[in-house]
Amino acid sequence: MSTTKQDTDYKTNRIRGPLNSWMFKVLSGYLDHLFGKSKRTLFKDHPDTVVEIGPGAGANMRYLRKGTRLIAIEPNVHMHNNLKKAAKKYGINLDIRTIKGESIDLEDNSCDFVVSTLVLCTVSDPEQCLQQVKRILKPSGTFVFIEHVKARDNSFLSLFQKLVHRPWHWFFEGCHTNRDTQSVLESSGFSSLELIPYNLYSPFIPIIPQIRGRAIK
Repeated sequence: MSTTKQDTDYKTNRIRGPLNSWMFKVLSGYLDHLFGKSKRTLFKDHPDTVVEIGPGAGANMRYLRKGTRLIAIEPNVHMHNNLKKAAKKYGINLDIRTIKGESIDLEDNSCDFVVSTLVLCTVSDPEQCLQQVKRILKPSGTFVFIEHVKARDNSFLSLFQKLVHRPWHWFFEGCHTNRDTQSVLESSGFSSLELIPYNLYSPFIPIIPQIRGRAIK
């Protein structure tokens, strides 16, 4: 019997999926320490319904108002149990969609607010994912993001990103340490883009170079 790539991916996800779900739940407090201030600013005055691409174990729910409806685009089924627990803890009305960011099953021009934090590094096709975000956003709808990005060419961080890329990519389910997400966002065709590059120093060295901001359809 032959083994397909899909079979292999499924088997390895049975290991990485639960491990990543557990790890991100354990790291929730530390991630709030790293990103909390930026996220509270980006999520301020969010509408009653929020779409999140790749919510993982639910780290962003603490920044949403109680009673918010969260449409969670999360293909990793191993994250779903922690998502449900976080929703109960923070009083969020959770709607989980087991689909990828490149194929969102929401109607055109149907959403006011879409969130992506440390996710565009992982999707197979970031350009297609952003086109889906644009498609579902209403005119003048908002997309907020925090993403790690490719380091400056020939820098120590650039070299380190290349060095650890393969094991990092495997362990974090397809995460690219050196994806040029800033350029992808800048060429995605939003009517307005506010983007701030910065370094966030932490033990997670490959993701020190980051961007945050908001895009308007």
